[in-house]
Amino acid sequence: MSNPAQDEPDPHAPLEPPAVIFARLAEVGVDNIDKLIEDTRSIYEDLNKVLGHPYWGDLVFHQGAAMKALNEARLGLEGLRAEATGARNTELGVTVTTAVVGGERFYATSEDDKAELVDKVLRPGSAGACHLYVWDRPHADPEAPGPYVQLRVVTDADDEVGVLNFTEEDDEGELTSWHTCNPEPAPDAPALPFDAGSTLKFPRNAVLPFRELRAALDEFTKSGERPEAVTWQPARWGDI
Repeated sequence: MSNPAQDEPDPHAPLEPPAVIFARLAEVGVDNIDKLIEDTRSIYEDLNKVLGHPYWGDLVFHQGAAMKALNEARLGLEGLRAEATGARNTELGVTVTTAVVGGERFYATSEDDKAELVDKVLRPGSAGACHLYVWDRPHADPEAPGPYVQLRVVTDADDEVGVLNFTEEDDEGELTSWHTCNPEPAPDAPALPFDAGSTLKFPRNAVLPFRELRAALDEFTKSGERPEAVTWQPARWGDI
């Protein structure tokens, strides 16, 4: 009588929850690939010292192919980790808020941490717009495909006023943009710039007090949708 295959899964064994499996994938390290890339580059430097050897050309060819494959493998692994993080968070009902403040990225998943991010974008401490994203994972790579919704935040912290600009992209790549709208704008409301040094100005009737901005930002960090706590108008520009 033959022995049963040792590598066949036990059909009666309890299955791990999907979130656990996704979490394990998200934790797969890239250190070994980084070490291989580093070692291969180092050896390539030594290879150039034997330029006249008959095998030099073939070795260079294969070294180039190996480096390409290793870099592609690293990119693929990073993509797997990111997708696994998103799958785990979706399974658990978790969203991640990413805030870009002064070019630096901050992340939050809990309500308390999201509230701290809201405080940070309202009072960034430097000139320029801040950005918020809500996704199933951190929006860590601005060059990679990411969330199709963005909230731009521009404030005057001294006067505790500011504007929000909500932009979303549809499946066809078309962008739609809105500003906040103040039905009763203050006569001395500032014309806030789109970004530091930008000639584009938000209309004065887009300016709202911090109280209303905070309510909208808190809502956005929870839903990832255009907040209903404030009124919106189609995006336009000019000091009007």
